[in-house]
Amino acid sequence: MNATKLLMRRFAVFGLRSSVWERAFPSALYQAVLRNILLAGCCLGILLGVAVGSAAAAKMPVAASIAPLGDFCRHLGGDLVEVQVLIPPGANLHAFEPAPSVIARASQARIFIYIGAGLEPWAARVLHVQEAKDRVVVAAAAGIPLLEAGDHGHGPEEAHEGKGPGPHEPEGEHHHKEDKHQHQSGNPHIWLDPVLAKDICRRVSAALIKADPAHAARYEANLRSYLAALDELDQEYRTQINTWRQKAFISFHPAFSYLARRYGLREVGVMEVTPGREPTPRHMQGIVAAVRHSGVKVMFTEAQFNPRVAQVIAQEAGVKVLVLDPMGGKPPYGSDYLQLMRHNLAVMAEAMK
Repeated sequence: MNATKLLMRRFAVFGLRSSVWERAFPSALYQAVLRNILLAGCCLGILLGVAVGSAAAAKMPVAASIAPLGDFCRHLGGDLVEVQVLIPPGANLHAFEPAPSVIARASQARIFIYIGAGLEPWAARVLHVQEAKDRVVVAAAAGIPLLEAGDHGHGPEEAHEGKGPGPHEPEGEHHHKEDKHQHQSGNPHIWLDPVLAKDICRRVSAALIKADPAHAARYEANLRSYLAALDELDQEYRTQINTWRQKAFISFHPAFSYLARRYGLREVGVMEVTPGREPTPRHMQGIVAAVRHSGVKVMFTEAQFNPRVAQVIAQEAGVKVLVLDPMGGKPPYGSDYLQLMRHNLAVMAEAMK
């Protein structure tokens, strides 16, 4: 059935017989009028569909410096947020330098979340780029007591777990002009302690609510659900580590110091104390001596670093080298924080049971 006959039937429904239209308009004009009406209706339908689709697809833009923070944002924001992770998988956290285009996109986000404590020195450029005055910025490490360089978290210790800010007051939140957390220093790898991860998630949730109070109930429900998942992860670590006979290890650099402190592990040495600077021969000799003295059986390197130094020390000391990942973004765990942490637990268990 062609469009003209279809419209004639529709007009008949409203009491407009086709003969009335035929008498009012010459045949050619009659056909043209009907075609134009049909075309206008189709265009209106398309425009309405696009408008409705655009409204449904609108999401709050969020920029996160690292993959674990991005995953927290996705779980806590759900389908209300569009998350951009700035540091790509496999990149060296301490040497990463974002392109100007990345800085520009991050500066346009409604929420910008980063660790702080010197991990992302380039974040200051994001904070100084001109942007909307109501943008919410969260420095996740703000207010958390940080381990100092050389503090490897020996033995079980009750590490800090903040109770988090109130629902509309994200601790560590500030505007770009203040930069009040830029000078905090210490070990920044707080997200690798599942209990401190809960503290970070409370701040992320508070930031989401501050930026989008209309959906506060959804953000709060998402937070409760994800905190429960982190509690399960924490319990898995406690249960498994309690069964390990070996509790001491050597690490490539102090990414897992907070985890060691939380669960009573002993990080007896660190190969690369200063990020990006290879250890001196004297330091390597000291690591070998520490391995032999402590009875360490394993040395953990990281997926983002060249394992050559670890292999040299391991060969000299006669220990196994295994790879942990503090960042994620690679198979089989991808950017899922919970899967990443369970992968690291399985790797550690392989050598320390």
